[in-house]
Amino acid sequence: MASYTCDVKGLRTFEALQLIRDRSVFIAVGKTSPWNEQEEVPAVHFGSQIEEVAAYKRADQLTFIMPDDNGTIEQRGQKWRPISQEEGIEQNCRWVYVQAWLSFDTFPVITFRQTGVFVSLTQKAEVPVNKQVLYPDDVVHPGFLIIMNNRTPISREATQKESVDFIIEF
Repeated sequence: MASYTCDVKGLRTFEALQLIRDRSVFIAVGKTSPWNEQEEVPAVHFGSQIEEVAAYKRADQLTFIMPDDNGTIEQRGQKWRPISQEEGIEQNCRWVYVQAWLSFDTFPVITFRQTGVFVSLTQKAEVPVNKQVLYPDDVVHPGFLIIMNNRTPISREATQKESVDFIIEF
């Protein structure tokens, strides 16, 4: 008797929806020290972690997105269109856009080499629930790092505002 089991598209949409509904999604910025003398950027692998976390910024955008040649979000030559949760569920969408602004007046002015998305971050009880920027001392547990990026150094200036974003495929 044959039997076949496999996850199906509903699982991907469910996982994406859980991320969108999670109110403790943060983008971490870290690795303030050089990679090495030549600043050779190492590849990210399954066991990678954010080193020297400088701060966590609460996600400003968490939304389903779909590939669309006329989309307003572009990453690596691909254009994407934000869609509602209802449309995401109806379309069995498996992509989520996560974005945060690193503002000059609220985020540390540093040079960084890593960014990553943490979910289910637990902050200390005395820290205001809706605080947008958390420092390592504000955090009980960073939660789960679900995606990260190693890069050449980004040096922030005192008047600079930067957008950090990820497109996560489930």
